[in-house]
Amino acid sequence: MFKHIDPIFMNRKIKNLFLTILIINLWACIKPYSPNLKETSTEKYVVQGTISNVEGWQKVNVSINSSVNKPQYIPIENCEVNIIDNEGNSFDLQQFGAGNYMVWMSSDELVIGRGYKVKVKTVEGTVLESDYDYMPTGPEVGNIYYKIEQHHIDYPEGWVKGIQFYTDMSAENSNSRFYRWKLTETYEYHSAYPLEFYYNGEVQQVSPPDSSEMICYRTDLVDEIFTLSTENFSSNSVFKYPFHYVENTSARLAVLYSLLIEQMALSRNAYTYWDQLKQNNEDQGGLYATQPLAIKGNIKNINSPEFEVLGFFQASFISEKRIFVEPKPEFELIFSDRCYPEQLMFGFKEISPYDYPAYLLSVDGFPSSTLLNDECIFCTLRGGVTQKPDFWPNK
Repeated sequence: MFKHIDPIFMNRKIKNLFLTILIINLWACIKPYSPNLKETSTEKYVVQGTISNVEGWQKVNVSINSSVNKPQYIPIENCEVNIIDNEGNSFDLQQFGAGNYMVWMSSDELVIGRGYKVKVKTVEGTVLESDYDYMPTGPEVGNIYYKIEQHHIDYPEGWVKGIQFYTDMSAENSNSRFYRWKLTETYEYHSAYPLEFYYNGEVQQVSPPDSSEMICYRTDLVDEIFTLSTENFSSNSVFKYPFHYVENTSARLAVLYSLLIEQMALSRNAYTYWDQLKQNNEDQGGLYATQPLAIKGNIKNINSPEFEVLGFFQASFISEKRIFVEPKPEFELIFSDRCYPEQLMFGFKEISPYDYPAYLLSVDGFPSSTLLNDECIFCTLRGGVTQKPDFWPNK
């Protein structure tokens, strides 16, 4: 017996309600932190921020580092945060989310050659202040391209084929010799089947089949630091500088892949900070996998200079470029879409009520006795969203 149902049905509502409650509880764990740091404490203030030549929101984050054994994000809220330039102009930042502070600055307030610093005052009266960092000139992002290569990676298979990204940069008109690249990847991926049949004590049909969660998009920061100094080069340029590598064992290249390259021209001090982070994080699991390491930045505790403050506030010339990669017929992909159909040997009586709704494979428009796990239908379970990014091309 087949019944028409709405796409949102009760069992899924219950699942979504449980998930919502879980997320709310997890979010509630991120609470404002009122530190009472002592000189012997392993906890330290962390201040990270960037001001750039690009008109828009300038951002500063204030937090406390956590223990290595129990890593967590501990934001500092209700701070007074100001960005101050070396001509005496001050810009007040407002809090947007836990530990995040932002201010909109126009292009005439973001001046190449001008020095900028950040000043943070916590609710306890502790003042954290950076040195001035001077905004350099910088080049636009140069040529971005990729090549199919084999790399030896610490996988069981050893040599893995993939796509290696490169850039060519010419910066003869830049007064900076120091650079960092920040990469953000976005990719489209699909689930294997629409929602058409499910079992909850009897077979139910969704008509027409619900394909609303078959196409997803996922965006992640690339968990690597890319830095370069041309100080000892004969020219302020580089050819075939290697970026990110994407293996063919990933679903990221199956439909459409995009890489956003954010190129930053840095001061010498900012470069030194990020290059040291790069060297340390290569052995520590990546930039976003660990707590900030005790590398000397440009932030000081004004009340108690003997207390170390982690992080760096930088003024950078930033330019961006985006590249898209379509599937290559000659480039074989070997990955799992996490869809594992299971043939029921003894029919629907094998399905426990605890597994309702149990999704069924449709064969020629009829329900089969093949069970589909949730990932076969709902692409959001693999970390993405169904909302197409504004920059995504129409097909």
